[in-house]
Amino acid sequence: MPEAPNERLRWAALAACAFVPRLAGAFLRRPWHDEYFTAWAARLPLGDLFAALRLDSGPPLPYLLAKLLAGLGVEPVAAARAVSVAAGTAAVLLAARAARGAFGARAGWWTGALLACHPLAVAWSCEGRAYALVLLAAAWAWDRIELLRRGGPGAVGLALAVSLACWTHGLGMVLSLALAAVALTLAQPARVRALAGVGAGLASHLPWLPVALHQPPAAVAWMAAAWQSTPLAERLAAPVRLLSPAAAFATAVDLPSSPPVVEALAAVVLAALIVTGCGTRAAARLALGVALPTAGLGALAFLGIPAFYPGRGEVLAIVPLFILAGTAAGSRRAGALAGAALVCAGAATLARAEHAWARSPAREEQRIADAIRRSMPRGGVVIIGGYWQLGLGYHLDGPERFDLVSYPFEAGLHPGWYDAATDRPDPSDLAVIVRRLDASRSPVAIVASPGFATARDLEQLAASLGLRRATPPAGAVLFLPSLPPGPG
Repeated sequence: MPEAPNERLRWAALAACAFVPRLAGAFLRRPWHDEYFTAWAARLPLGDLFAALRLDSGPPLPYLLAKLLAGLGVEPVAAARAVSVAAGTAAVLLAARAARGAFGARAGWWTGALLACHPLAVAWSCEGRAYALVLLAAAWAWDRIELLRRGGPGAVGLALAVSLACWTHGLGMVLSLALAAVALTLAQPARVRALAGVGAGLASHLPWLPVALHQPPAAVAWMAAAWQSTPLAERLAAPVRLLSPAAAFATAVDLPSSPPVVEALAAVVLAALIVTGCGTRAAARLALGVALPTAGLGALAFLGIPAFYPGRGEVLAIVPLFILAGTAAGSRRAGALAGAALVCAGAATLARAEHAWARSPAREEQRIADAIRRSMPRGGVVIIGGYWQLGLGYHLDGPERFDLVSYPFEAGLHPGWYDAATDRPDPSDLAVIVRRLDASRSPVAIVASPGFATARDLEQLAASLGLRRATPPAGAVLFLPSLPPGPG
């Protein structure tokens, strides 16, 4: 078996190529709003966590995994990012194995290389959110489907992959339906086994469906609003535009965009590989795996259902897409050149992204928290109007005791989203806040959001407390305790 050591070295090299940029991104990237939510949720007691998820976000698995690691002493965002790095790296290896099983070793290595350096796949895999786990579930599912097609025992693994997807994110349901359609293309007995696996995975998710169906529409209203405000031409291209490794990523995520000419060339090269891959024997199921979730999410968005946002929904199609591309790249020299060009484009985008992450300034919420901490070094009460609670809570976590109070109180029950139509100011809340401040006599800071209905009330409260208006970052109005008189 002289080739076995070389084979192990190739897998180790692929794992390293996937792991290193994801790990680097996890260290370099500044946490942001959705990750603050993960950290907040991971700190909640189990009962409070499930109650909070009834008002916001998706299934509980990502938060439970972050909570598990945080319980071992790992900072919550670091814990969630560690889960994503591991999941994203494993997804690359499973996608490569699926392509290898379906179309041979060269297809497997090219699939792994393309996915290892795709900017979106790396971005999902170095942040504390759910998408790396969904990517892992998709890659695992395709690996099991290919094993079933060859007569192997993959039904249990497919059921676990579907269950992982569904318990991780609402997109898992869309993935499951696409996988069920793919299963119908298999010959017997693989077809029945694959359908049984998908069905078992979906059945495991039934206890969560009532929670998902009764979440407030306001929690995702922003997604529909963002979609409707996008020009029609951009909406038509949105479901596929970011699948290229040299796309206009900066329109949706914190990745750099390529120049329009480079973006167009990369899209043409990728499309040519996909078309070539679709001509390969038995590639119809993969084409179906790309087309169904992409078209389905796009159609739901056009119907006004908040199911797709650029930079997220692509996680369902990217594995079969790059298996097709990897198959074409491994089949002939022209394909290999095209594959190498896409790998280089992805690597170049990643290098630019990680350089930008390393040099990015502190976010607005961190600067506001720093100003509050300097003004109130022993802690105090921070009254917040708008969407600042998660970020300030994350950056004010420390030895000082800061009591964060949302106005209105109801907004504090779902700090992951803020809807001005739903979270209207309640005069009784303000009266309770005033009584609490009179009783505590602690230093007070106020953070208001300009343009929100709460801003006027909070500005009046700041005036009555004798607070001074500080110079905050754009997007906030900050009031801090008055400076003590200087000497003389």
